[in-house]
Amino acid sequence: MIKVIRSFHLLFSFAFLLAFGFACSQPEKVEIIQEQVIPGELPDPTLIEVDGVYYASGSSNAWGPYYPIYQSKDLKNWTFVDYVFREKPDWTINSFWAPELFYKDGTFYCYYTAKRKDGVSCIGVASTKDLKKGFEDHGVLIEWGNEAIDAFVNQQGEDLYITWKAYGLTEGKPITLLGSKLSKDGLSLEGEAFEVLTAEADTWEQGGIEGQTILERDGYLYMIYSGNACCGANCDYQVGVARAKTMEGSWEKYAGNPILKGNEDWKCPGHGTAIQTGDDWFYLYHAYPTQGFPNLGRSALLSQIAWDEETGWPQFSANSQLGSGEIMGSDFIDEFDGKALDPNWRFDVEAGNATAKIEGGNLILSSDSSAYPAFLGVNPEKADAEFQTQVSGKSDVLRSLTFYVTKDNSLGLGIQGDSLVLWKVTKGDFQILGKQAVGTSSGIHLKAMMTDGKQFQFSFSLDGQTWENIGAEVNGDNLAWWSWGMKAGVSVKSDGISADRKSSFGEFSVRY
Repeated sequence: MIKVIRSFHLLFSFAFLLAFGFACSQPEKVEIIQEQVIPGELPDPTLIEVDGVYYASGSSNAWGPYYPIYQSKDLKNWTFVDYVFREKPDWTINSFWAPELFYKDGTFYCYYTAKRKDGVSCIGVASTKDLKKGFEDHGVLIEWGNEAIDAFVNQQGEDLYITWKAYGLTEGKPITLLGSKLSKDGLSLEGEAFEVLTAEADTWEQGGIEGQTILERDGYLYMIYSGNACCGANCDYQVGVARAKTMEGSWEKYAGNPILKGNEDWKCPGHGTAIQTGDDWFYLYHAYPTQGFPNLGRSALLSQIAWDEETGWPQFSANSQLGSGEIMGSDFIDEFDGKALDPNWRFDVEAGNATAKIEGGNLILSSDSSAYPAFLGVNPEKADAEFQTQVSGKSDVLRSLTFYVTKDNSLGLGIQGDSLVLWKVTKGDFQILGKQAVGTSSGIHLKAMMTDGKQFQFSFSLDGQTWENIGAEVNGDNLAWWSWGMKAGVSVKSDGISADRKSSFGEFSVRY
């Protein structure tokens, strides 16, 4: 495995901002940079600081393992630590959203959203003393009607509070952020729940609010929250703020909302966490890169919070000229020469039919059924990229280089028997776009050139040196999904007749 060390340049950007941005902006509208700090897809990021180390996590949606954790000492350079869960908790089935990390008295907590086996989203809680040893799940903490999602935990004196989004699926009732006290051990609610903030249908919120974070400054609690449509091609997510003297309120919404909107580089920003470092406050949140929108999913961005010293309200002005619209990305090369699967690989929770292992310098991918292909993938980090894999051995199953968003929406180039097959699945309809006999399948190399996250030119090689295109460019219009970005990887599709349901892959690479 080869990994490229990433170096980010926020310090230079902030220095430039101090020298130029503050001098040129009006006092009441400070220019704030907007930088991606964690590569790839990481929606709904949570952020905490423990003994000088920052920890972040984000939604996994329908992909396992669940809730990746990263650490940093400067909010700029992040490294992967582990996942909250390698296996999903027993009570859950899907929709692993919005983890909330919290730390108290030597214990890390994760308050997370997931769908229960009856299809209702609830908030669970898990804890650990050591992030590298995994979390112990304590089950459901909050069930509230048809839906309880997006937990945020904060401490006021000796009291712990949790807030969450409710009534998102309740007809005739406005979406509301609710709050409650937590027990001292953080594992149960105490007292009656109370209303914190209610969505307004006739404002920029368009009837939807969620993704709240709460900070304390100069005698006020400030709630930075998100409103409008969060996700997908028609998203219009934005960020607003409200304040109160106590958790129970009353909460006053800022008349100048929204305070953060999309721009030419990053669309639909929101659902983040505020954190203080020194005298400064920062906001880690997600947004879609306009390059490859929406196929790449939502990335984690960092912006500094500015404060109006007269009114006390926080402000953003995410000027892309002062930030960097560049999407982060580092080459990923896996030669499958380790003992275990690299943690960058993800599997489809809904399909639930893939088994993978490393054996003899190869990835062995098996399908547990013939209904859907077994898929294993990584997050593409940029909109333009080259993907390669090598298929080992001969088989009658279709073994492919694959771009995948759900079990019913994918495309790829594969080898079946002695023939190459160019294919596309849209809403479950499998179509062969092209077929070409090559005489052999053992050791064949497959390649795809991706442009703007949407167009794919496939080719093959018998020796890894001389490449031949197969078919015309394939349009990835079936890879736009409302809640997550596509994955790139390898798949195995049984023909439903043969007993053979596995394949061996010799390598996989992504180059930007």
